[in-house]
Amino acid sequence: MTGLRDRLRGGEPLLGTFVKSADPAVAEAVAGAGFDVLVADVEHAPLDLRDLATIARCGVPTLARIGAHDLPDVGRMLEAGIAGIQLAGVSDVAGVDALRRAVRFPPEGTRGCATSHRAAGFGRMAARDWVAAAEDVVIVAQIESAAGIEMLPWMLREPGPDAWFIGPVDLSCDLGHPGDLEHPDVRAAIITAADSILAAGAPLGIFAAGERDAAAWRARGATYVLAGSDLTLLAQRADALVGAWREAA
Repeated sequence: MTGLRDRLRGGEPLLGTFVKSADPAVAEAVAGAGFDVLVADVEHAPLDLRDLATIARCGVPTLARIGAHDLPDVGRMLEAGIAGIQLAGVSDVAGVDALRRAVRFPPEGTRGCATSHRAAGFGRMAARDWVAAAEDVVIVAQIESAAGIEMLPWMLREPGPDAWFIGPVDLSCDLGHPGDLEHPDVRAAIITAADSILAAGAPLGIFAAGERDAAAWRARGATYVLAGSDLTLLAQRADALVGAWREAA
């Protein structure tokens, strides 16, 4: 596998970005920047299993961010070459357990076993080795609601995921301040969640709007930072270029 799980659990600072485009050239271009991880955004982009396999071929460990309704498809995502799953909207211990069971084989989990797919070398890997490889699958629990933050102390007592990820934009919507990440209520909720995760000695992940935000969270102790996305990076650079041109006119 990729070794990504060991890097996450070992506290190595990792920088990634979301991938929302199905165009393989876009994934390849983003991967070439040297990101530690990419996250294919199944939750908020029109990506299917074929797209996940394409993105996973870019040479950078790739996770899939999904909603709970996509848990039945986790096995096929992993067979396509995805290195792990980031589950959005986790708000209780049952959500973490459902994620863990989705990536494990029986008796611990619910995945079906086959080896005639890309991740197992199209049948070249023995079934016992493929089952053992499930231990290397990364799982990330995404907290993005007041209910999730309230339950964090209890969730952190249980065997945890490889990282806890705070979704600040959805959290701001849940708190009634859509997109206002600097609102006192939103900021306080983010800090409460981050401090709880760090105090438990667990890997902290968070979304960062840009390089300054990413650096600030790294200094605070976050070791799994996702900055922007392929399409926002493209749009922001395009806006800056056109803006500079018009200002010079």
